[in-house]
Amino acid sequence: MKSIEEQPLLEIKGLKKYFDSTKGWFTKDKQYIKAVDGVDLKVYRGETLGIVGESGCGKSTTGNAILRLIEATEGEIIFEGQDIRKLSEKEMREKRKDIQMIFQDPFSSLDPRMKIFDIIAEPLISNHIATGVKLKEKVEELMDVVGLSPIFINRYPHEFSGGQRQRIGIARALALKPKLIICDEPVSALDVSIQAQILNLLTKLQREYNLTYVFIAHGLPAIKHISDRVAVMYLGKVVELSTKEQLFQSPLHPYTQALLSAVPIPDPTKRTQQNEIILEGDLPSPSNPPKGCRFHTRCPYANEKCQKEEPVIKEYENGHFAACHYPLIQSKERLPELHKQV
Repeated sequence: MKSIEEQPLLEIKGLKKYFDSTKGWFTKDKQYIKAVDGVDLKVYRGETLGIVGESGCGKSTTGNAILRLIEATEGEIIFEGQDIRKLSEKEMREKRKDIQMIFQDPFSSLDPRMKIFDIIAEPLISNHIATGVKLKEKVEELMDVVGLSPIFINRYPHEFSGGQRQRIGIARALALKPKLIICDEPVSALDVSIQAQILNLLTKLQREYNLTYVFIAHGLPAIKHISDRVAVMYLGKVVELSTKEQLFQSPLHPYTQALLSAVPIPDPTKRTQQNEIILEGDLPSPSNPPKGCRFHTRCPYANEKCQKEEPVIKEYENGHFAACHYPLIQSKERLPELHKQV
């Protein structure tokens, strides 16, 4: 874990993104989908911050807002000491050299009418970095770096497998030598065997190029493999933030424990129903989140306080934060007893 005195490469303060969902021309009261509702995060140089949660929790919206692919409703996005929300379109285009994205779907994120050479070369040409022979050499070098043979340089995206197309997307993201890469579920559309290859490639590239990642995923195995610290999101808010080791060994939030208990265990002898937290019901609507703790409608330990008061995220252990009135500090065997006493 990075020292807290170190200046973060990226700092998000009070980030909100509301989408107008008002129906009808004559509706007086505006209705909003609160996709992201007050997120605070810090990302340090050279680390990987994982963001995990169910579909609809706001993790991808957070990633898109960081890069300003969508404009945030409120909050600050401070990159290298500068709030990029205050930058003009021209200034933001220049700043995007330092912040790139790897998208979830490796097919739809690539133009099917462009050859691989043109896809990877496009950012180099647009930013006047290379032309002619030098451009071709640079593209071939990027292909080699991500494990693709340069002999495929004139092929089209549909001629490649899903894993190969994702490598093309990674090569494109690396072209401008960024400092920060937003990885928006980059392995979720791939076969499990290919996922490991892409995760290993991202780890290798991080060491070689001193990259910083914000790695978004809904699968805990991928998060565990690549992350240094992990932020757990639920219904637009961060409910737990800690190092990877702390999160997987001693989660504080019941939602995190529920996510961990849902991970399949291949060995039948190690499976047990003891200490599992089974969530009932569906994820509430982000347009009308529950009052108090947003998780109380599905939490088996919720009480009256949880229904009325929204918990503030605070530090319970060294670098381990949680937004819960009754964090799971005690051993898992004593969870029911602990919550009877409060």
